[in-house]
Amino acid sequence: PGQRYSGTARVAYLPDNEEGRKLLARLRYAFRHGLTFRVGTSLTTGQSNTITWTSIHHKTSLYGGPHGFPDPNYIKNCNDSLDALHVPAAEGCL
Repeated sequence: PGQRYSGTARVAYLPDNEEGRKLLARLRYAFRHGLTFRVGTSLTTGQSNTITWTSIHHKTSLYGGPHGFPDPNYIKNCNDSLDALHVPAAEGCL
């Protein structure tokens, strides 16, 4: 608070299926309630006072790696993160 911080653009991917759409509803709720990003120090660049992800898992690559697809555990891991933040089930996020 009271300090300048730099902005950023982020892109994340979800599967285009029923599980992905339910997860999208929960992620939208988290975003609208300020649970997706925070101002802090980037773990990637070390830059201070910048927008960073919170504890919610996101997939930012379609080509594998630790933050990419394929990942058979992604839906479960992301839902676990959202559960820990008390984000309602998809049906309660409308």
